[in-house]
Amino acid sequence: MEDIPPELHPQSDSDRFLGFPHKDRWEQLKPVIVRLYCGNYGGNGKATKIKQIADFMRTHYSFHAAVNEYPPRFRLWEVNDRRSVKNDKDDVIYALSKRKRPGTSTSQVSIHDRPFPPQKLRRYLKEQTRRHNAVQTVMPGILFSWNLPYEAFVSSLRKNPDKPSPFGPNGTTPEYMKIRSPKPLTPGREADGPSPNLELVYQKARMDRASLFLQGQLEELIVSMCKEDRRLCVNYFHDFYIHGFTMAKNWSLDRLKAQNPPTPNINPQTHTSAASPAAPPLFPYSSSPSAIGYKENEDISRAPTQLCRWVIHVSDATEDYKIIDENEDQSLVQSSSMETNKVVDFTDELLQSMTSNSFTSTPLENLAIATDEVIRAIQEDPVALEVDAWKLAIMAGNSSLLSERYRNRERAPEGLDDIHPFHLAAAFLNGGHTCCMMFEMLVRILSPTYAFHHNVDSFGHTILDALLVSIIRSHTSLSPETVSFSFQSPNRFPGEEKDICGRWDPTTDKVRHLFQQGYSRIPTKWKHAFCHTAAQAICHSIIVIFGPACAPNINTMSGLFIRRCTICGMELRLGPLHTLVIITFYLAQQGMPGETLFGALAVLVCLLSLGADVSLEANISVEEILGNAESRECRHKPFSPFQLMQEVPDDLIDGWSSECRTGWSSFAQVLAHVEASMNPPLSENSDRGLRAQFGEYGDDNSEISLDYDPEMGPCGLENWPSGVHTNWLKLKCQSAEMGLLWATIQTELLTYRRIGVGDAWLSDNFSMEALEAWLKGNSAEFLTPLVQDQMLQEHSRCGWFHRVGRLVCPTAPEVSASHFMNMDSGGRGTYERATFLDVPDLIFLWADVTVLEEP
Repeated sequence: MEDIPPELHPQSDSDRFLGFPHKDRWEQLKPVIVRLYCGNYGGNGKATKIKQIADFMRTHYSFHAAVNEYPPRFRLWEVNDRRSVKNDKDDVIYALSKRKRPGTSTSQVSIHDRPFPPQKLRRYLKEQTRRHNAVQTVMPGILFSWNLPYEAFVSSLRKNPDKPSPFGPNGTTPEYMKIRSPKPLTPGREADGPSPNLELVYQKARMDRASLFLQGQLEELIVSMCKEDRRLCVNYFHDFYIHGFTMAKNWSLDRLKAQNPPTPNINPQTHTSAASPAAPPLFPYSSSPSAIGYKENEDISRAPTQLCRWVIHVSDATEDYKIIDENEDQSLVQSSSMETNKVVDFTDELLQSMTSNSFTSTPLENLAIATDEVIRAIQEDPVALEVDAWKLAIMAGNSSLLSERYRNRERAPEGLDDIHPFHLAAAFLNGGHTCCMMFEMLVRILSPTYAFHHNVDSFGHTILDALLVSIIRSHTSLSPETVSFSFQSPNRFPGEEKDICGRWDPTTDKVRHLFQQGYSRIPTKWKHAFCHTAAQAICHSIIVIFGPACAPNINTMSGLFIRRCTICGMELRLGPLHTLVIITFYLAQQGMPGETLFGALAVLVCLLSLGADVSLEANISVEEILGNAESRECRHKPFSPFQLMQEVPDDLIDGWSSECRTGWSSFAQVLAHVEASMNPPLSENSDRGLRAQFGEYGDDNSEISLDYDPEMGPCGLENWPSGVHTNWLKLKCQSAEMGLLWATIQTELLTYRRIGVGDAWLSDNFSMEALEAWLKGNSAEFLTPLVQDQMLQEHSRCGWFHRVGRLVCPTAPEVSASHFMNMDSGGRGTYERATFLDVPDLIFLWADVTVLEEP
């Protein structure tokens, strides 16, 4: 639907009449429904379809009426059929364009049981073709939204009984229209081609579909085609997605000057404009099934590998550290030294690829969409392709390409906000190759204030939500719709095709085989426990986003796990730490073998170090979250994050592994410690009450180590510019216990990875059991080797390694008293899994920022 007048949208909740019974709401909403029915809001000036009205009322008015309930209402209200002759003709074209059987003819159509004159349709089609010369605008980001081939795309759809195929079981031919089936062919006789009238029908339909595509009306586009046309169209644009992703992944400043890599039957490119005869692109990445050696029965039960890659931040990532990625196109790397005088532009290459059709084995004449109209629109609106170039660079994790795109224009392209770049970077986070560097580049070119003004996307998810989704997606078997209603259709998490640990991406053969076989989601068997590679990438990204004074509010309510009370209708929305508690629960309940919850603990302490509020309460129904709500009364009430943990039934916890029980207890004790430290000093009597409140996770002799001291002494950051803990940076000064824990967590993340499949998920230097005993008060000290063996460099009381200039993102040597990191040793097999990157210069980026106030 398009061009809906503002007055037809609800201006307030009272306009939705939610307090009325369903049968009474018909009369209350009648003015809106009738205006929609009588208007031409169906797209391209067409009459609004009843299904579109039902969808609009369901989305904007929470009015859940089936499509077949509307016609009787219109008859009851004596609303005349608003269809015009023009609408009839459009509907005939729409219905005939989906019929490809030999013998189909425009003379087989009846309207209201009367034959429809083919000559009228012919005149109308010629007139529409003659008038069609307007170039349409391109919806930003639409070209590279086709991340699944057809079989996987269809399997990702949530079937709706009120929708047409492939989204549901319904047909699309109107009830008032009949189209006779053509007579069967005589045996041995070849079918005649389409009649001239039918060719005009197909031509008009192809142009209409191009318009739907350019407007981003993808559901309407898919529905408008028959099954075979849908398959060709989806696979065609998926081929372009793979081609663009591969280009973006391998593109760098050196390769911009590279000669064409040696590829059979491909000549070095000569410059042509998009309007010139098609020439082969500089990067001919074919993405057809044959190009990947597609095998129908390929075994996809095992992951490409269970071993992560990892990023090692260094002070100077010189050539001595350069590691060639085994997934990289080596011909491009080898050709990077062969320079020419011509610099090739990335967007020119994308357009040239589409113009030449060299990225796919699908002939253009077989497509049921006017690709020439799409190309013409892109040529007339190069900014739209620029947004797609940014989108590809972010998804592929190529910060050099992103920087290049920015320098070409010295500003971000219009429409960039529509793709939500920070959320997109979170969905495609790659701890095995780029860590937090894409966020650092986005902050650098868009300014540190961008995230503040664009913290919530069109789904209501915050940037932190998007990062937390990557944990759920990669390390649990939780279904997408449980996490957010926005993930229902397609029923998959954003970015599933790219592993957070760097083990696969959309161009990996095994991933492509998986999707070709109709799987739309990564199998649970491919996943593993919440590892250090993922935890480091998450924590570093959180620091990049929420460290400066102008950062978004870290305590913004979450858009994940939203529930609504079925009794009173209240929306139940979690705080960020509540959301992390739920994710930690699911890591233990539906996580992967070997899970320790160390990663969740690391994210928690990182958030606390940046000011996350442990005392923030949220109205929560635990029964709704866990999916066992059967009560006839409201069960929600305010909970702090720690109180929410106390609501988890013991019988569930008892069923977890001992590692998860220890991690859960430690997580809870951290929340209890910080929450208790926010209170004033307690008397002996009140201390007993505190133990009664927080002692559930300890034994009878345990004590909460509060160490509350209003004069805690110097922090260690006093020599840094004023405002480290107030105005300049949002680093919260914590107790010495939490500071020590944060320092040990950072050191563990920077110094240890699993080298072999059988290795432990935690190093011997960090003991979760010792942490639990210390937090419970069963041990006076944190008896873990990192502390007991004095393996840490000096750090501030709040856990930051302040003796180094980078402070918020130190390197392994800067946190370790001696070298004990295992990630840069162990032979070539270990060394090649590492990517060495410069430390992000966040202090420089944040030098001049100031606090921003929310409106």
